[in-house]
Amino acid sequence: MWIYRSLLAFVGGSCLVVLSATLTRTAASVAPLTAAVAPVPEPCAVPPAPAPRPDVAAERCLDQSIEMFRAERVRWLEMAIWQKGQLPGFVYEADGSYHLAPGQRFRLEMHTHPSEGESTMLSVSDGRELWRAERSGQGAWENVTRVNLSEVFALLNGPAGRQLREEFLQRPHFQGMTPLLRNLRSRLVWARGELLRQSSGERIHLVGVWSKEEALKHVAPNQSWLIALPRQCHLYLDAHSYWPERVEWWGPTTTGGPDRLLVQMEFRNPVFNRPLPPQTCNRLFSFHPGTVEIADETATITAELSKRATELTRPSTSR
Repeated sequence: MWIYRSLLAFVGGSCLVVLSATLTRTAASVAPLTAAVAPVPEPCAVPPAPAPRPDVAAERCLDQSIEMFRAERVRWLEMAIWQKGQLPGFVYEADGSYHLAPGQRFRLEMHTHPSEGESTMLSVSDGRELWRAERSGQGAWENVTRVNLSEVFALLNGPAGRQLREEFLQRPHFQGMTPLLRNLRSRLVWARGELLRQSSGERIHLVGVWSKEEALKHVAPNQSWLIALPRQCHLYLDAHSYWPERVEWWGPTTTGGPDRLLVQMEFRNPVFNRPLPPQTCNRLFSFHPGTVEIADETATITAELSKRATELTRPSTSR
């Protein structure tokens, strides 16, 4: 399983869809799902990753996408999500939905489809509590965690409150696509861009790679790139709205081999700033775990934030 943990180390913070629970499921091949939007054809391999030199035009396109979909502009969001992983000895496919509403409310629900039955991963916040849970089929919820957001937000009123709040809300999934886009922008060097004209419309294709410093944290200079570790990211934006339609992570599946598609995600049929009826909000943004054991993570989160607040307010010293 080491290759999957390593994959998460590279990809985890950049995915709106949580991969960790999916990758620890039993490996299984799954039948293709019926999709509302036809996926981009999947080539077997792509050209070698470009050198980690920034392309100004590519960076400008990604900056435009961040500006278009920042939290202040998109207060309500609905979209479908599709995801597929193709790793050595492990294939999975998942689909689900994401809803965002004002007041730190969101719901991310993903369903994987292995041969032995469907599994569900859920993250949901009503603005007061944040829940995460998993289950197999229609069985009882498992691995249920809870965070009391009232206690968390109470820590955000001090001198470092503004920055702490921004950092906390940048975690998936309080602000829609903003955390994903900002993470991709900051963690990768965007080295190539092109305009694709297809029958379905025009897309901007951007290619991001790790900086030399970031790559050296995981792969020694004389070492072959590790199997199943992403080496390049391909991002597809709608050429008119700059909506991030698709994200792909590519890396080798054999020692010294070419990069192949490891993980792909599509964010489909987005609806912006359409308020939902109160009864729909009550249903979407609430969670009732039943009589299962619940792990309360509030103390862990507040301790982490308190430590971070101390770091932010500690006076700088000059040598």
